[in-house]
Amino acid sequence: MGAYELKPVFSRGELSPKLHSRADLEHFKTGLKECQNFMVMRQGGLTRRPGTQFVQEVKNSSRTARFIPFIFSASQAYMLVFNAGVFRVYTLGGRVGTVEVPHPYADADLFQLDFDQTNDVLDITHKGYAPRRVKRQNDTSWSIETVNFRFGPYLPVNDTATSLTPSGTGNPIPKMNSNTTPSGTAAASGTALGAPWSAFDRDAGTAWHSDSGAQAWLSYTFPASHIIVGYAVQATTQLVTSTPVTDRAPKSWTFEGSNDGMNWTVLDSQYAQSNWSAGEARYFRFTNITAYIGYRLNVTSNNGGQYVTIGELAFTEEPVAAPAVTITASSTVGINSGAGFTADDAGRIVALLGSNAVYRSFIITAIISPTVVQAKLDDSPLPVAQGTLQWRLGAWGNTPGWPAHVATFEQRKVYARTNAQPSAIWATKTGGYGSFLDFSVSVPVKDDDAISFTLTDVNEIQWIAEGSDLLIGTAGAARTMGRDSPNLPFSANNFRQSLSSTYASQAIRPAKVGNSTVFVSSFGKALREFVPADSGAGYATPDISVLSDHLFVSGITELCYAQEPDSVVWLPNGKGELIGMTYEKDQSMAGLHRHVMGGNGFVESCGSIPGQGRNEVWLIVRRTIGGANRRYIERMAAPFEAAASTPDKAWYLDSALQYSGAPTTGITGLGHLEGQRVAILADGAREADQIVTGGAVSLASGLPASTITVGLPFISRTRLMPSPTSAGDGSGLGRRKKIVFAKIDFLATGSLRVGRDEATAEEITPRHTSDDLSAAAPLATGFYDARPQTSWGDEGELVLVADGPLPVTIRSISLNTDPEP
Repeated sequence: MGAYELKPVFSRGELSPKLHSRADLEHFKTGLKECQNFMVMRQGGLTRRPGTQFVQEVKNSSRTARFIPFIFSASQAYMLVFNAGVFRVYTLGGRVGTVEVPHPYADADLFQLDFDQTNDVLDITHKGYAPRRVKRQNDTSWSIETVNFRFGPYLPVNDTATSLTPSGTGNPIPKMNSNTTPSGTAAASGTALGAPWSAFDRDAGTAWHSDSGAQAWLSYTFPASHIIVGYAVQATTQLVTSTPVTDRAPKSWTFEGSNDGMNWTVLDSQYAQSNWSAGEARYFRFTNITAYIGYRLNVTSNNGGQYVTIGELAFTEEPVAAPAVTITASSTVGINSGAGFTADDAGRIVALLGSNAVYRSFIITAIISPTVVQAKLDDSPLPVAQGTLQWRLGAWGNTPGWPAHVATFEQRKVYARTNAQPSAIWATKTGGYGSFLDFSVSVPVKDDDAISFTLTDVNEIQWIAEGSDLLIGTAGAARTMGRDSPNLPFSANNFRQSLSSTYASQAIRPAKVGNSTVFVSSFGKALREFVPADSGAGYATPDISVLSDHLFVSGITELCYAQEPDSVVWLPNGKGELIGMTYEKDQSMAGLHRHVMGGNGFVESCGSIPGQGRNEVWLIVRRTIGGANRRYIERMAAPFEAAASTPDKAWYLDSALQYSGAPTTGITGLGHLEGQRVAILADGAREADQIVTGGAVSLASGLPASTITVGLPFISRTRLMPSPTSAGDGSGLGRRKKIVFAKIDFLATGSLRVGRDEATAEEITPRHTSDDLSAAAPLATGFYDARPQTSWGDEGELVLVADGPLPVTIRSISLNTDPEP
């Protein structure tokens, strides 16, 4: 009497050869010996991988190409293809117009790009390039530009005896000693208690006071027009008639420009500026491209006092037009490891500590010598021009390197890892990543200030990703940054870093799957997930691919995730195969499957964007056509759904095109497959294979068809694990046994062959004598018997093979075996 074995679930996918005798494992029952071009479904069954639609050849097939998704919303999703020094834009299976935007990245650097998107802006980083942003104005208007950053980030404060001395403060207003000297004109409304020039004399102790009331204006008129882009308002240090400084400080105002002294244009508005301290300076930046002669602060209310008092008012001129300040170092010690300033420092920030204990940043514009540079103010001016030992060089630039990684976390843009500081992280001010990245820090520190720190783990940061904490993968550990006190907001006064595990990462961008973050371990030989620990405290980083480690022997090159329909993490490996992992943590599912592209295609890049009713998977596939390498953009077709489609629309061929229209016996437009043997599905029936000649094929049957799919065939093959069933006297592994028959439960399935191996596999014929034999065979649903050619000497393994252009879905397999006694 034979033994019966039911296999209703294949949720672990293809198992490592190291486990082929581990019948004691629960996963042995749900695993497969081979799973090629079959996918594990979330429900546990197997379905054939859909084919791919040929979209277009890349701009230059001889050069590397890579995808970067651009997802504004589920209905506005694009795939950017970086290749040959430009990126092109694609969506819904086609190219968007003739969009082609030049980018600066070398071919060898494309797969080291990191990116993070906020609305219509995509930030891109690479350790060898200044950060950039891709912007979409509309479908056909795209750009890429360098990101502006201000007020940092900086390297640590100088700790040597080297001082830096500026030749000026950077303030375009001279130090005034009267309302009209040395140049320009200071003025104010009414008959002020303090002269207007007192607010421009570099001394907050001598202040301008309005004559009465809380509404007044203070102005300065230049001899010639200037483009002003910022200003600093400083409260006085002087106590007037026992009135607190806080009460007399301005609260609401507009900052205005004029060329005739009568008509004023509002450039900036501020409200509710309260809680001033004596001598406190507040800096305000705005966008302005117009030169004005006069500028004024027009105060509409103060903080409750009888008068308005301003200790100092200073301006910042647009750096391109502003005169340069010479900064002289007393030696080269402490500057670029003792080398002093070099040509690569052009464009770098240098910050000097002012007499008011606040750093002010300048942009280096010219290198005069290793100890002398010229720079332009990009901050509030220094109070006075004097030498200081307390200075900081910018942490980013051609000399220290550029940030390699970027993410958004807690309303901040976060950057990480330069060559000079491989374990450093910088986060902007809260919301400080609009027209420029704002790394400013107040004195004293405020909650929304920028954050800079270095990990206690000295290993290089390999990636960062947003979660409930900022997740950080390094070359030696997995770490997090988050709130120190969980009951308070994440801020410059409330953050901490911690170690989660000592499992290292490879520098490959991770994929977010639910509340898990899937990342590649060091050496690229395993997948791990960054997930909250079961205890509820901290994180765990378990290996989720250990049962299928053989699939990663050649390494992993990239990750992408398609949530619908089957929650699959896709990753090309070093052999050009496409590995899929159907991953549903809540269902304890992590089934891996291996995909070999038709025509021996080599998958080089993958990406996923929302599509119509599913997440589309896009591939860059390298193919040999006519003896030459071609890189094709291909989009994985939708899985066949019998309830929503008909068999003639099935798409199970690679690099394929589908014709739909008036009945025809020939298809053209196949030049991308010239000389290739292609399979053909015509109105749901398989036609004889043909060779593409002159970009065309004809139907061998000569029968016209309305829907014709032409593409490269691929073999889908799955092999069951050895049957452990026995005659009841112990394990059946290693014992001879014969499969008497198999009962296979199909769902909307075309042709399938079953046997002990591919060579002896025989086709299961779902046709009945009552079917219309002149039409395509219907797809099979239900239980079908197979009696494979197996012998009593086999080990109870079964192979299922599909190589046609039709779908196959297997819900379960029941085996009847005759085991060795």
